[in-house]
Amino acid sequence: MLHQASEQIVNEHCESFAIATRFPDEWLIKEEELWDKQISKAESLKTVINKKIANALAESTGKQYDAINGDIRVIFEFKKGRVKVFYENLFIFGRYKKLVGNLSQSRWLCWRCRGHGCKKCDNKGKFYTSVEELIGDVFKEYANASNYSLHASGREDVDATNSAGRPFVIEIINPKNRRLDLDKITSEINADENVCVENLKLTNRAAVELVSNSSFDKEYIAEVEFDKDMGNEDIKKIESLGNVLIEQRTPERVSHRRADLIRKRRVKEIEVVKHEANKATIRILAEAGTYIKELINGDNERTKPNIANLLTCSAKCTSLNVSKIYDGFLDLCI
Repeated sequence: MLHQASEQIVNEHCESFAIATRFPDEWLIKEEELWDKQISKAESLKTVINKKIANALAESTGKQYDAINGDIRVIFEFKKGRVKVFYENLFIFGRYKKLVGNLSQSRWLCWRCRGHGCKKCDNKGKFYTSVEELIGDVFKEYANASNYSLHASGREDVDATNSAGRPFVIEIINPKNRRLDLDKITSEINADENVCVENLKLTNRAAVELVSNSSFDKEYIAEVEFDKDMGNEDIKKIESLGNVLIEQRTPERVSHRRADLIRKRRVKEIEVVKHEANKATIRILAEAGTYIKELINGDNERTKPNIANLLTCSAKCTSLNVSKIYDGFLDLCI
């Protein structure tokens, strides 16, 4: 097995390796019995064997042993008498800007054909092109990887845009090429007119949880249409929502996939930037998790208070852009 592992490591494009060992159950049971006899000054079977294997492989291959960040992981299955080699996943942190609407964040395969193409999806296999694909496909090609997965801090609605730059980690699965030119990859991704990325850098698995579980205040620019012309009193009513705590029941548009809850969120700032006749551009700074469209239209009184109710008219958000995300602390952590 050692000779087999050595040959595989030499043939792979890597500079370092980690190892994992899987022992037959009877070995582990016997070891447990010996521990129960309180043998002193003893090391576990796994520790001793791993150390000997690591030293032998480092000497025979000239590669560096790195238990945590090895380029590949060599798995010894002693019961089956075989060795398997896997490339460790790569993790790249950055921020993406979504430049157009009708673009989902995650891959959205057709539920009927699961990506194969059918009448339901016009033989496309999916309903929307995604940010995940536009970023991940480029990385997959450069890394000669088998797959990828995008982990982001929140998401925009499909029809919304993001000019702020949303934090994400792209996980590259089984990458055979681990030496990536991130500047070149950035240029290729940004050649697309739908999405762009910035400040790409290598990170580790811990960044996935940090980014995915972080919440940030966000600033939005909303274009809104009313069914009446706007006056100064209407503007004052809208801006009276600044520093107001609102209650939002799970919106009707997402109620089929999210728990029916009432969430309290603070609208920190709200300003009518410009208005003409029955249209207005509104800047809104709100806590993470605030449903902005529902703050505007009221969502059949599921959001209270709301702009439409204050103005006693209908209000429709015709365009929504995430203009700023207060996520600066991530740069200190990743």
